[in-house]
Amino acid sequence: MFPNYTLKAGLPDLHPGTQYNISVATYFHGVTGVKISHTIWTQIGEPEEPEVPRIVRRDKGQILIQLSPMVNENGPITAYRIVVVYGVGQGEFRKDMLKSFQEAESEGIPYYIAAELNPQDLMDEFVVGDGRMYGNYYNPPLPLDSNIHVTVGVVSSLNNVTKVTYAQLGHVVLNVGDSIPVTDTGSSGLVIGLSVAIGVFGFLLLLSVVVYFLLRRHLGRRRQNSDQQELSLQGPMIEIEPNGYAHNGFIPEEEDERVNHYENLKCQVWNIPRNFLEVRSEILGLGRYGSVMRGTVQQRGFPIPVAIHTVADRELPPHEKRSMLQDLGILIRLSAHMNVASLVGTCENPDTLFVVVEHHPASLKDVLIESRLLEHSVPPFSVQLSISDARCSQQRICSLAESQVLETAVGIARAMDYLTSKKITHTQLAARNVLMADGVVPKVTGCGIARYNKYGENPDYTRWTAQEIFRGRPHVSKSDVWSFGCVLWEISALGGTPYADVATNEVGSRVMRGQRLPQLQVVDDDLYQLMLQCWQLDLDERPTFQEIVHILENMLEDSTIHLNFEMYAAFHYEQYVPELEQIQS
Repeated sequence: MFPNYTLKAGLPDLHPGTQYNISVATYFHGVTGVKISHTIWTQIGEPEEPEVPRIVRRDKGQILIQLSPMVNENGPITAYRIVVVYGVGQGEFRKDMLKSFQEAESEGIPYYIAAELNPQDLMDEFVVGDGRMYGNYYNPPLPLDSNIHVTVGVVSSLNNVTKVTYAQLGHVVLNVGDSIPVTDTGSSGLVIGLSVAIGVFGFLLLLSVVVYFLLRRHLGRRRQNSDQQELSLQGPMIEIEPNGYAHNGFIPEEEDERVNHYENLKCQVWNIPRNFLEVRSEILGLGRYGSVMRGTVQQRGFPIPVAIHTVADRELPPHEKRSMLQDLGILIRLSAHMNVASLVGTCENPDTLFVVVEHHPASLKDVLIESRLLEHSVPPFSVQLSISDARCSQQRICSLAESQVLETAVGIARAMDYLTSKKITHTQLAARNVLMADGVVPKVTGCGIARYNKYGENPDYTRWTAQEIFRGRPHVSKSDVWSFGCVLWEISALGGTPYADVATNEVGSRVMRGQRLPQLQVVDDDLYQLMLQCWQLDLDERPTFQEIVHILENMLEDSTIHLNFEMYAAFHYEQYVPELEQIQS
């Protein structure tokens, strides 16, 4: 908050190369005025210095180097540059004068850019001097009579601002015409140190052998004088069991332990009598351990629709059986939660284990697509709320009430907060993996053994994937937060495909360069700001699911319109392209 005479103010602790939605409003005696918002990008910072490339070998005008990808927290990595320096040292190398080989040769500059590589094209090994073009740069054969340095640079570009950082000149190669493996000069100190260490160790080893024999000779004489003495051990003796490690998980080691681990399961889940379970012939899809069938189970005298995962337990090799029980253990850890599709129970046959999971025919994706009033006259899945007559509905773009949509988002956030409390990451959060019980209650599915692909489908979750996953980092709870932001956008777009105008193989590089899903006209600034927070580069700056639940609940309670499905001029639905959401064979 700033005083009313403020004309200019700074916002500290913003992350470089990040899009922010800045809102300004007046505040007078507890009353907040109309907000004015503007979306801005912070400027990128200097990239972190990359590692010096390791030289593997030299071979007749060429040098084979090993490159290491890096993570830049100050902006997107848009390119890597390979630089060749010959005949000069670090002090004479001016990075601001780097040019292509042709320009450097014409101006007499003894260094040049040999290649510029896109991050997704970065190879583990690169041949300097192979005579090819990389980007706009020619990679010529290296001179045979010069000392060669090879270094690498990292390029970061965003919004017409480009910054480059180069590694130090750490290696020199003499006489490139020879064909031998190269030991870089930076390693010579290590070799000398190891040689000295080996010599010292050898001397100490010899000395210890001499001391050992002297002591043995001396002690032998003492034993001769004490043969008649009784040796007693004072204090209690504790026997250590060699197999003292205990494990209480469901991890079978051998086939004959089948009864034991199923006994453990029976203590924690409902062992469904076979006559209570109807397995239909309709295949819902394919899970990791077998087919998934549609069926019903009798509960309190009523048939309940379920998905039945068939597991040929006796045919699974030991490592798959272990994985299956770990996946089943994930569902067992999830006790009943109204927003998570839960495990109903198991039914054991001599050759097959049936894992029975709660099932509902419509997903959130189905409900959103079918709620598009201008495309569907009678939505089969959606439940119309707050729309009393046909005249009113014709002025709307969606058959769902805004409050119902926000309540759905709250339910998903509660489910994800619950999963986080159980230390479970989902990794595939999207509208297609949220079932809608009775068309209104969201239930997150796809956890553990309950994950399966519908028959004939192979979903691609690239468009919901967090940027750190594209950089090779492990999936954590805050990665699910990123995916939740994409689900919020997907809900607002009534099932639209994220980045529908971008090819799937380009999504990762676009996201790493800072592209985010746009603010839709139906979404207000507060709701879009929540999405942007979910898409922060720094995981610590992303909200937790508990915080997301609190924010969305406040939006439901306040009087501000955060989501508006009323018709407006030039309206069009966001594209839904099913092919972009599937892995193409």
